[in-house]
Amino acid sequence: MTDLHLVVSNSAAGSLRAAIREFGLPGKVFSIMDALELGPLSDGRARAAFWRSLVVPDDSDELPCQARDDAFAPWRDLRECVAAEKPRRILIWGSESGGDYVLLRMACHWLTAENVAMWRVPVSPQVELHSVAVHSPKTLAKFAPKAVLISPADVTAMAEEYPRIAARPELLRECDSQGRLLFRPITAHDDFILGLCPRTWTLAARVVGDVMSGSDPRNPLGYIFVASRLRHFIAIGLMEVDMQGETLRDYRICRR
Repeated sequence: MTDLHLVVSNSAAGSLRAAIREFGLPGKVFSIMDALELGPLSDGRARAAFWRSLVVPDDSDELPCQARDDAFAPWRDLRECVAAEKPRRILIWGSESGGDYVLLRMACHWLTAENVAMWRVPVSPQVELHSVAVHSPKTLAKFAPKAVLISPADVTAMAEEYPRIAARPELLRECDSQGRLLFRPITAHDDFILGLCPRTWTLAARVVGDVMSGSDPRNPLGYIFVASRLRHFIAIGLMEVDMQGETLRDYRICRR
């Protein structure tokens, strides 16, 4: 294998596979299938349990990490893939979001002993939105030649940074405009989310969409996270709910 492309989400992986198929990008794609900006990072089983606690059957973009007993299983699968297929280099695709900041350090941590060249593919924002998945396959193919070799010293430094990140008690990680990783409580966006919750009956799915589209484009809030906060507000009595079905598309909420 020439190149192994590493991404964090299945949507990004799908676009990269299309770039390989349609635009001649060489290599193979591996997705961690996670959202590294949120949840504990020091223990794979605790991480999987955390995601299971957020997800209910109506969550349409369910992450595979909470469907397994250990959310770190994909990283072990990745190491086995590298050992078996011996890629010439690993290209780690990432934007300037908090989740992609963690991906780069986590990859260095898990792969530092594999003796393979590691490269970083910096992905520019699309209409200010920092995400690999929002780009078309054609655009991703154009980003690939901009890959930058990560020096052995930098690989070591980032590998050593990961345990320090994982040791932090905060469950939310975001990057600021200077590229610094910020550690925030899971309640950090509650006021923002509540501010977009109307005092008239509105479909919960509509509120989730409004929150996602209005969130910080550098650190966009995901569907599962926002839906879980709405359920929390309902549980503590900040919102009323009119259940007309089992999914977000079928029930309405109203802020008290």
